[in-house]
Parts: sequence; structure tokens; C-alpha cells
Amino acid sequence: MTDAHRTYYAQLVGATITGFTLVPPERDEPHHRGWPTFTVEHGDQVLILEVSRDEEGNGPGFLFIQEQS
Repeated sequence: MTDAHRTYYAQLVGATITGFTLVPPERDEPHHRGWPTFTVEHGDQVLILEVSRDEEGNGPGFLFIQEQS
């Protein structure tokens, strides 16, 4: 694990999961059940976590961390 990975994922320490959903894929893919997506609260910040296969978003498996808009 790189220092960048440690820094990226460490921002979740202390966050509370407050919601979960499966977001459907953008195109019809029979093997794709949807993107596991969590809503978390960290202090006054609300974050959306999307689980993807990799950083390019090619499928489920990698964790994207975004502020809720």
C-alpha cells in the first residue's frame, strides 16, 4: 500500500455509514448487478462511497469517496 492509499482511505476513519443502495449500471450489462453505494457522515460532511473494480470505474470492487452534492 502506498502513502497515497493510506491518506485516501484514512479520511473514512470515524465516519458513520448512514445509508446503502445499489445504483444500476449506465448500460445493460447482464453480469453487473449495480454499484454498491454507501452514504456516510463524518462530522458535518456527507460523503458518497461507490465501490468499483478499479480507479477507472470498470466495474464493482474499488472504493470511490465523494462529497454528496
